[in-house]
Amino acid sequence: MRIASVGLTGMNVVGGRLQLAGPFEGIDGHVAAMRAMGFNCVRVDWIDKTRDDAGAMAQLDEFVAACKKAGLKVIFDNHNNEATPADWENAAQQKNGLWFDTGPGTDGTDGAGNRGTVSAAKFQEDWVAFARHWAGNPTVIGFDLRNEPCAHTKTPALWGGKGPTDIHAMYEAVGNAVLAVNPDALIICEAVINYKTGAFEGDLSVVHTLPVVLSNPAKLVYSVHEYPKEIGGYRGPESGAGYIERMNKMWGWLITEKVAPVWIGEMGASMTSAASREWGQTLLDYMNGKAPGGPRFTAGSQPITGDWWAWGCLTGQNPNGCVGEDGKVRPEQAPFIQQMLF
Repeated sequence: MRIASVGLTGMNVVGGRLQLAGPFEGIDGHVAAMRAMGFNCVRVDWIDKTRDDAGAMAQLDEFVAACKKAGLKVIFDNHNNEATPADWENAAQQKNGLWFDTGPGTDGTDGAGNRGTVSAAKFQEDWVAFARHWAGNPTVIGFDLRNEPCAHTKTPALWGGKGPTDIHAMYEAVGNAVLAVNPDALIICEAVINYKTGAFEGDLSVVHTLPVVLSNPAKLVYSVHEYPKEIGGYRGPESGAGYIERMNKMWGWLITEKVAPVWIGEMGASMTSAASREWGQTLLDYMNGKAPGGPRFTAGSQPITGDWWAWGCLTGQNPNGCVGEDGKVRPEQAPFIQQMLF
């Protein structure tokens, strides 16, 4: 099937809860609205501290139960280690670039001055425990192992090398450990972002020579994040032929060469500028097999899957959320969301 997901901010700060912003009543109301807008899945974040927060886990249980009732699937992503509400930037993308913040390969912090408490071993233990919690639950279909690992940081995540910051090795070790307790889950492996080389969406060209190998290869999904320049800030074209060429090089080749599926784990904007609308149309044409020089899909196969950022009525932000004050899809975003649905 095609995963037509919407991104919901959840537990990405210590003590975090689902950010259900908008004119809907409670979890059931929000989930029903997501389904009515055509989404079939929700991406929700959690952090290592979530597992020890009984209130947070209870809310996630309630959310998954509501999704089951509405016919929505859920993908969980691990977002960071130590983020606090006072440091939103670090909560969105951990500043040390890694999936852990203490032990070999780190400076003992998360890169934002917070003392590290999550080792690489603890990270794996937390994922196994979290995945086991959802084992046998068909509503939870996948685990996005780490949000936006980075290589432009003081302690960069590296694809290969067998050192302590080898994220390729982590994907295999943690992915296989998760599959051992939850064999039905998709294992989603994000590309490493590198602002120094211009890989703002993440670079999966490295998979040519070093793919992720799991105990069940059918459960492997790679992931990138695609945004227009007004949000992502990357260099080079954001629409047209140049953007298509960029996507082909960075990750589209995995699909055209039938290596593995790719999920765009975050994509979107307020879509109020001409540049963002041109970006959006190029991206959706690419995803749907309509872009010159991009992937093509035969009858019976599904186009590229994505996750629209973000759910809620977030007026004043960019992205400002796909929900307007009237409870309907914002008209600037609706044409693009419609093109990514199942």
